[in-house]
Amino acid sequence: MTADLLAERLPLSPSAIARRIRRMRADGTIAADVAIVSEEVGPFLSALVHVQFDRHSLDALQAFQRRVLASPHVQLMLEVTGNFDLVLLVSARDMDSFNMLVDSLLGSDPVVRRYETSFVKRRRKFTPALPLHELLGG
Repeated sequence: MTADLLAERLPLSPSAIARRIRRMRADGTIAADVAIVSEEVGPFLSALVHVQFDRHSLDALQAFQRRVLASPHVQLMLEVTGNFDLVLLVSARDMDSFNMLVDSLLGSDPVVRRYETSFVKRRRKFTPALPLHELLGG
């Protein structure tokens, strides 16, 4: 949303809003600007991969996580409670690409005890936006 559009909703001028946005980017409050690409861009495969770790050293776990974080195919990595330790949102061109990706990331790593995959049939909602007004009690 542009500073002009925000100024229509907020009691600030576009220039004041632009300054605040620059400051928030500089101090890390705004971590990134994101474009949400339509699924019509092309067919691709999305999957939620639930990963369970075996007991290993902290160094081995951190090395695994660094490797996963470095993959451009991993859109999201969440540490979770329950039967699994991580949930990954992974995108690939097709099933062959997905299999090669998962084999390279998870298949041969001794840190991984097991993993289960749920493939996305249809994306109904996807937004990285947070409802800050509600979360912060505003």
